[in-house]
Amino acid sequence: MLNRPFTTAAVCLLGILSSCSWGLFSGVPTVDRSRPVALIETTGGVEYGATTEFGILMLGRTAMQGACRVHYFLGAVPIIEDGKVIPTGSAFYAADIDLQTQQVRVLDHAPNQGDELLAMWLPDGTSTRSVPVTLASAEGVTGDVIDDPGEDLPPGAAIFAKVNNDLRFVGLISGKATLQEPGAVLGYYTFAGIDRVRELLAVPTLWPPDFEPHFRPDSIHVLKPITEKR
Repeated sequence: MLNRPFTTAAVCLLGILSSCSWGLFSGVPTVDRSRPVALIETTGGVEYGATTEFGILMLGRTAMQGACRVHYFLGAVPIIEDGKVIPTGSAFYAADIDLQTQQVRVLDHAPNQGDELLAMWLPDGTSTRSVPVTLASAEGVTGDVIDDPGEDLPPGAAIFAKVNNDLRFVGLISGKATLQEPGAVLGYYTFAGIDRVRELLAVPTLWPPDFEPHFRPDSIHVLKPITEKR
């Protein structure tokens, strides 16, 4: 059994390596936060998600657990990393990987008509697609709903708000709906939004978590939270 001083030193060193692994080992001097989206290959198919400060969030439509492979960006070229799908206790599921992501912040309020919104996703794992969207304002339409932008938005496409030239996470596209009006059919998209993030944060977790070192085949050493009792 390792003695306490050695363990503490090792944990500190590994924590430093983990926190800067995206810079030292990926060749990326600074994180590009302009494309905080991911394509997640699961055991059941492909999903889209967002790389947020609370993890790589997805809807869990194709898998609620098991192995996954995540395509995401830190710089100019996409990175592919193996991981696993884990439940969060909320409407979101997380794709857990060893290395850090863009970790875009979540918008600190429910979106309103004054927010500039866009939908973004990673269609093929190599380039992103962005579409400006607007919060629905039609009479009788309330909640996390946007107007149909005239382009198909896939489930899991991320909704972001532009705040001082930065992006803030707002939610993930969850469905499509239509409203029959006299002489017209109006289209909308629903999204899992800020209220669902609040639910995620309301799930009790152990804090601070215990960590253990994880030694990867590529020689990158990271610390992983211990989530299961031994």
